[in-house]
Amino acid sequence: MLLLLTTSASQAQELASKPAGKVADTKFWLVGATLNTAMLLDTKSTFDVARRCADCYEANPIVAPFVYEGPTVTFVAGEAFDIGVMTVAAKMKASERSWVRHIWWVAPIAIAAGHAAAYRHNINLAR
Repeated sequence: MLLLLTTSASQAQELASKPAGKVADTKFWLVGATLNTAMLLDTKSTFDVARRCADCYEANPIVAPFVYEGPTVTFVAGEAFDIGVMTVAAKMKASERSWVRHIWWVAPIAIAAGHAAAYRHNINLAR
């Protein structure tokens, strides 16, 4: 009898610690769309500025090699990076740890904010 109660209590505790609901819900897709849109705007504006400004260059040393290879390579690399970020976010959203489930959106939104700042900078350079 005692073993049965202990087993039931541990199963109930496991169920309480697991996340409820679907991982790929509306919030998840909105965050992914925000990240992807910001990346697309940033990348397109980078190439728009490069066409207009002979002295301008990509200052991000991680992205610069892709930019020098052209738009197709840069967009594909950006998409691949976004997919990776959103894959990690999905794993975080499905985590058994509640604190991880609550911060799944922080990295994609922070990266989207960086893209938005770069887009604004590029728009100012294009003027």
